[in-house]
Amino acid sequence: MFRKLLLAISFILFIHEMVLAQESDSIVSQTESADSTELNFWKRHDVKLAAMPIVNYDPALGWNMAVMVNPFFRVSPTDTISPLSMLGAIVGYTTNKSWYWALYTRLYLDRDNWRISLAYGDASINFQHYDQTYGYIDFNSLNDLFMTEVQRRVYKRWYVGLRYINRKTSTTFEGQPSPDKVNMSNIGFVVAQDSRDFIYNPHTGIYFNIKTAHYRDAWGSDYKFDNYDIDFNKFFPLGEGKTLAARTAASIATGDSIPFEGQNVVGRDDIRGYTDGKHRANQTYNIQAEYRWNFYKKWGAVFFGGVATAVDEINQVTWSGLLPAVGVGGRFMAIPSEKINVGIDVAFGKDDWGIYFRIGETFGDK
Repeated sequence: MFRKLLLAISFILFIHEMVLAQESDSIVSQTESADSTELNFWKRHDVKLAAMPIVNYDPALGWNMAVMVNPFFRVSPTDTISPLSMLGAIVGYTTNKSWYWALYTRLYLDRDNWRISLAYGDASINFQHYDQTYGYIDFNSLNDLFMTEVQRRVYKRWYVGLRYINRKTSTTFEGQPSPDKVNMSNIGFVVAQDSRDFIYNPHTGIYFNIKTAHYRDAWGSDYKFDNYDIDFNKFFPLGEGKTLAARTAASIATGDSIPFEGQNVVGRDDIRGYTDGKHRANQTYNIQAEYRWNFYKKWGAVFFGGVATAVDEINQVTWSGLLPAVGVGGRFMAIPSEKINVGIDVAFGKDDWGIYFRIGETFGDK
């Protein structure tokens, strides 16, 4: 694992240096005629740091203790159109003996004409799934994942792109003598519209995404099926410091051989309040809304609610199968210039609940 961590750090630093090279000549000329203190690296690239310890809790994983660090910066000091780019690192451990680490970056380049995402990480998750006959069944899932995504602006605020995910899993169910080792590599397409005023904490605009994942043996997948992630987010300004955010989303796996590892699970930001892994199927659908209120200087609060469902086919959606959730959270604006918040949410679902620490807001990139 240590060698993989070094490789991931080297790869992300290499990409970072490549994109910084586009403005190196102009920086040199500026430095020759200006005070070095004013043009040091941190000021040139408008570097801002958000870091926080994370102490989440949910009934399935227990206490989740982690550290997250996110430096935000401008790739090119002369590019004031692109949002701040972001590097990130997280490492965590839970009281049910799960562990995980990841390195990731999101780069905004050339007056926001290009968007590049990279991520690499490992995880060993002790979790559970629900069987109608046997109830909850424990399992351990070892995951090794690399993801890259490139988007290009093609018209106004519309983007198209490609993404590649190399994911290897090893799943051992309770009572099973040996693990099921699966390669889940996939290639997909991206179509997005983004008219948000602030990437990390929008007050107005639309954020719409279609992201596909096509699993084929041509690029190493052990299964042949497709997954479609679709989400539509709308942000309504309601006055000074008040915003209503609305979101509808779907994750749809289709095909004749969808494995356990390829199914979708109700939870995460799509519908906070569900953490136990009970609601798992080929397809998940959800709709939710969140009221955001900046009530005093850098301090704020959020109130949210929604419903979700998990089915194998869309025609199986019923009123009785809907899963409601509500919650509340607190916010502190750590980086006012980009309106970047840190905070904590508490959410309650049907026979389930969870606590969520975060940097940035919900309804962003998946």
